[in-house]
Amino acid sequence: MSIEDLIITIYCRIEEIYQEIVKEIKLRLRGTPPSLSDGEILTMLVVGEYLGLGSDKKIWSYFSQH
Repeated sequence: MSIEDLIITIYCRIEEIYQEIVKEIKLRLRGTPPSLSDGEILTMLVVGEYLGLGSDKKIWSYFSQH
């Protein structure tokens, strides 16, 4: 499985689980809408840990370049 396929698979699974947890609850009531969804952030963190990237900065750097 390519890294792209892995990321897509993880994202889809996280979205399924996340939607079951939050259902129709609106978590953000105020402020500027985020540029990334919760599912996207969680996917980045999970994939970053899988790839052995030890910090949020390294994870962000990896995804910024790809």
